[in-house]
Amino acid sequence: MNPITIKVKKLDPRALLPHRAHPTDSGADLFALERTVLPARTVVKVRTGIAVELPENTSGIIWGKSSVESKGIKAMAGLVDAPYRGELLVCMYNLNETDFVFEAGQKVAQLVVLPTIYPAFEETDTLSDTARGAGGFGSTGEH
Repeated sequence: MNPITIKVKKLDPRALLPHRAHPTDSGADLFALERTVLPARTVVKVRTGIAVELPENTSGIIWGKSSVESKGIKAMAGLVDAPYRGELLVCMYNLNETDFVFEAGQKVAQLVVLPTIYPAFEETDTLSDTARGAGGFGSTGEH
């Protein structure tokens, strides 16, 4: 099923490797290395205790889990470039008025690995016309 293998280095023996609950899940769960308190209304970096070797021409996106975010704990999306070899940290924002605790081994976020292109950027004075044009936030209506 998975023709690509990603090397994972445990930086701490307590660390858990990324894991998919189902073989076709897009994201692999990332786990808290240690008990971590998220004070109310603050951002905390949660350690995973792992580093990864992503294949060339890929990037990793650290993304939230609905089971965590439904509790008012928001994963701040992060981008992992293929050459990065440091520990994966997950920035978590506690939206609640009370502290929240991640226990060691608890799922905190997920890692999604995607193909990456490396475009060149060219300055121009004009862009092609489209039906959408410059319509941005809310331009298509609320319903």
